[in-house]
Amino acid sequence: MFLPAPDLSTTDAYACLRVHTPTVLTDATGAIFAVGVTRPAAAADMIRAAAPALDLPAPDRVDAQTSRLRWFAYTHPARPGDAFLRAAAPGEDGAFPVVIWRPPTRPAPAPSTTRSAP
Repeated sequence: MFLPAPDLSTTDAYACLRVHTPTVLTDATGAIFAVGVTRPAAAADMIRAAAPALDLPAPDRVDAQTSRLRWFAYTHPARPGDAFLRAAAPGEDGAFPVVIWRPPTRPAPAPSTTRSAP
């Protein structure tokens, strides 16, 4: 059973990520984040819809099983550069859901076995 997603306007999502509505974000590691949903299937639908515009891989049904739901909330950084986002518990004041999907890496092309003449 999945918890219902909260209304993002009642959470810390804007303070942390500057989003008011469910959205898809990415990071430098290649992870894809569906902010504001709690169901992997809903996250996969969001990512598929955003994939062409963001040049992202589109998850298939099996990929929905590899995603992870996490909850986050705002934290007050002590110094510039400190984290402003922390792990939270569902239902905690300000907590918002994020489904995280790390697309499988594509294998590198096999090295050529032919040699060029010197």
